Amino acid sequence: MLNPITVHLPKQPAYSYPIHIGAKFLENIHSYLPKVGSTAVIITDDTVKALYALSLHQSLSKAGHKTLLLSFPAGEVFKNGQTKSWLEGEMFAEACDRDSVILAMGGGVVGDVAGFVAATYMRGIDYIQVPTTLLAMLDSSVGGKTSINTPQGKNLIGAFWQPKAVIADIACLNTLPQEHLINGLVEAFKMYLTSDVKSLEFLDQNLERILARDEVLLSDVVHRAVSIKASVVEKDEKDNSLRAILNLGHTIGHALEKLSEYKLLHGYAVALGLLLEAKIAERRGYLQAQQYLFIKTLLQRLNISTSDLKKFDLEAIIQKTKLDKKKRDEKVHYVLLNGLGSVYETENRFAHVVDDETVRRAFDEVVKK
Repeated sequence: MLNPITVHLPKQPAYSYPIHIGAKFLENIHSYLPKVGSTAVIITDDTVKALYALSLHQSLSKAGHKTLLLSFPAGEVFKNGQTKSWLEGEMFAEACDRDSVILAMGGGVVGDVAGFVAATYMRGIDYIQVPTTLLAMLDSSVGGKTSINTPQGKNLIGAFWQPKAVIADIACLNTLPQEHLINGLVEAFKMYLTSDVKSLEFLDQNLERILARDEVLLSDVVHRAVSIKASVVEKDEKDNSLRAILNLGHTIGHALEKLSEYKLLHGYAVALGLLLEAKIAERRGYLQAQQYLFIKTLLQRLNISTSDLKKFDLEAIIQKTKLDKKKRDEKVHYVLLNGLGSVYETENRFAHVVDDETVRRAFDEVVKK
């Protein structure tokens, strides 16, 4: 037997990118682009195409960039391999090369799919996140997670691929439907619950003005949430330990999304997941009763009720959780709060085994109150 040969690779150099949060960035977006040797590829959905992408296409073309605009139908059900394959085929047809740059313009679905295309097209090209929804601005556009859904579950195929920049234009929220605003606020609430009591107080005290789209307060919501996520990603880019805290509410939430065939918006699914997973934490003694009540009450102010869980079959939920990415050794792991602004952690583990019977009992408590 021949002696093994060891390949010694240099450590990955430090990498950073800016996150711009403010108004009217889209008017000067060409100044944020990296060097584009061939084509600026705008990937969007049909809704955002009409609202913003067509004008962006014209602006980049006037600035002298060769620009390709690609759009697909809006909705989580189109975050799949067929969409990714079609986008890549269109890029090959237009001779896009490794010097091309992708602009992912839209919500989380667009950002995830376009980012995954960037990660794999010719083994990786540059891309910029241009989120146009609150959820995408404060969550999915930051951190480099890219993915598609499969028949087996959500986000099970993907890659870590960091953008060159994130450009969050708060003015885009003016055209956002109210339910999509709430969709994003739930994710902000989730992040604050894991890490920042002061931001929880800020959200609680200003919720009505935020829902009324106060631009200054919305910018603050995004900045606070992005600061939390950036800090977590810096410490754990590849989701090996600390980054699991960002999955609070998601073990149940992703199961609900799948069961609803993605008719239930991500934030609403996570909100129901928060209710159930917070109840589990309360049953284990990590969360006090009044702290659970705070979570329940704030979500009620967003028109999200515990009764919404009654629409789902509990055993079907439990079966879907068994496809969660945090599963280890055939056991489902949950992120559990340890009070408000903190997550339960032991031996550098932030997701913990919860047996099915505990989930059943927590579910019964949640829906009966």
